[in-house]
Amino acid sequence: MDYLVRGKFVVTMQPRYGSHGVIRDGAVAVSGRDVVEVGRYRDLKSSYPAAAVVGSSRYWVVPGFVNAHQHGKGLTDFQLGGLDDCFEISRFGGDPRAGVDSYLDVLYACKTMIESGITTCLHYNSSRSPDTYEADVDERLRAYRDSGMRVSFGLDIRDRNHIVYGDDEFLASLPRSLREQAAERYGASRTAGPDDYFRAARRLGDEMGGDSDRTRLFLTPAGPQWCTEDLLRAIRGEATERGLGIQIHVLETRYQRSYFLREYGKSAVQWLAELDFLAPDVSLAHGVWLNRDDIATTAAKGAAVVHNPSSNLRLRSGIAPLMHFHAAGVRLGMGLDSSPLNDRPDMLQEMRLAANLQRIPGAGPGLMPLADIFRAATAGGAEVLGWGATCGALEPGSRADLVLVDSRPIVEPYLASHQTPVEALVYRGGAGAVDTVMVDGEILYRGGKHVRLDETALLKEVKRKITPAPRRKPRGLEGRLLPRVRDFLESREEHPVEPFYKFNDAG
Repeated sequence: MDYLVRGKFVVTMQPRYGSHGVIRDGAVAVSGRDVVEVGRYRDLKSSYPAAAVVGSSRYWVVPGFVNAHQHGKGLTDFQLGGLDDCFEISRFGGDPRAGVDSYLDVLYACKTMIESGITTCLHYNSSRSPDTYEADVDERLRAYRDSGMRVSFGLDIRDRNHIVYGDDEFLASLPRSLREQAAERYGASRTAGPDDYFRAARRLGDEMGGDSDRTRLFLTPAGPQWCTEDLLRAIRGEATERGLGIQIHVLETRYQRSYFLREYGKSAVQWLAELDFLAPDVSLAHGVWLNRDDIATTAAKGAAVVHNPSSNLRLRSGIAPLMHFHAAGVRLGMGLDSSPLNDRPDMLQEMRLAANLQRIPGAGPGLMPLADIFRAATAGGAEVLGWGATCGALEPGSRADLVLVDSRPIVEPYLASHQTPVEALVYRGGAGAVDTVMVDGEILYRGGKHVRLDETALLKEVKRKITPAPRRKPRGLEGRLLPRVRDFLESREEHPVEPFYKFNDAG
C-alpha cells in the first residue's frame, strides 16, 4: 500500500530541507517499503492522490529512533529480582533473577521499544550457557523477525576474567573451599567457545541480509577486559573479511580503567588501537572513562561511541564526557542498554537526560547542541549500526522507518513559535506521545495499538512462562563472595583521575 504520512512538521534530518531538516506542513510519500518523496503536504497530495493519508496537522513526523546498544531484555533486572548497584558486583548482590523464556523476553522488549518509537536497535546478545548458545540466538532472532523491528544482532563472546578483572589473583586470595565453589559457579564462560562462535557467525551471516531482510549480523565481543588479544584479532579479521560490524563494551567503569593501567600500562583504547582493532566499523559502548588521548584516538580511527546515560547512572559507572566526544568529532549513537531511567524504553527521555547531564556548572561554551543529540538517536545511530542511509533519516531512497508523534503534550497549552520541533521534542517529548510507528513501509503500531503483535496474548504468555527464583540464602555463595569482590576491586583502584567535569567538593 502507498501512504502519505502527514504532519505539521516533518523532521527529515537533511539540511537541504531547511533549518534542522524540517519541512513545515509536510508529508512523506511512501511506496512499498521506501520513501519516494518528501515535501509540502498539499504538493504531495496532488502528486499521489490515491495514497492513504496517515496523520494530520496534529502530528509531527520524525525518523524512527535507533537504540544503538541494548541486550534485548523485555523484563528488566529490577522486575526479575535485582537492584541497581555497581556493575561489577551486581551479580553477587540481592536476590537471584526470575527466569524468562528467551523468545518471549525479546519479543516483549520489541513491543515496548516499538511503543516508544524505536524502529531499529543493536541487540547485544547475553548468553546463558554454551549449551544453549545457538538455540538462544535463533529464538531471539525469531522474536525480532516476528516483531517487524530492524535489528543489528550482536553475537557475544568472552574468554577471560569471568568473575573479576584478574580472576587468578582473586581466586588465589580466597579460602580453599570458597575458591573451589567460586571457580565452579563463575569461572567459565557462558558464551560459545571461539570455534563454535565463528561457525555460528558464518552460518548466521549467510542466512541474513538480502535486500528485504530487516536483520544484519554484528560481532560483539564482551569487552577488552573479557577478551584475549588472540580472540580480538580473530574477530577483527572475521569482521573485515565478511563485512560485519563490531560493537564492544569499552571503559564502562573505573575498575576497567584501573585493570588496563595496572596490567598493560595503557588504557583499553590505546591497547585496542595497537591491535589495529579500531576502525569505522567499530562502536564502543559506554566509553565513560575514556581520557583525552582515548577520545582523540577514537575520532582518528573513525570508531564511534554509543552513549548510554541512564545505564551509566543506574550502574554507578559515571557520566560520560559527551561534550568532549562531540568536540573531537567522535561519531555518536544513543542506547538504552536495557536499563532506562524509568525502567521502560523512552528514547526522547534518554536524549533529554544526555542533554542535561552535560550541563556542568559554569557559563562556558561547548555543549553538544540538542539537534546533534537528536541526530545521535536517529541518523547517527543508523550509521553506527551499519545501516547507513537505509534508515535514520527521511529522504527519497531511504526505507520508510518513521514515527508519528502527537504534538499536543508538547505544544499545549503554549509553545513559542520560534522553538524548533527538534528541540521541543528533546525538551518536552516522551514515549507516551508516540502514536504511529512504521518500519520498511509497514505500520507496526497505530493509534497507540499494535498492528502486527497481539499484545494481550503476548502479555499472557510472558506471565505464564516466568519462572520465579527461590530466595537466596544470606550466607550462600554470592553473599560470601560479595564483600571479597568489593574489597578486591577497591584495593586495585589506585590511579589518579583528571576529571572532565567538576562539581562541588567537601572543602
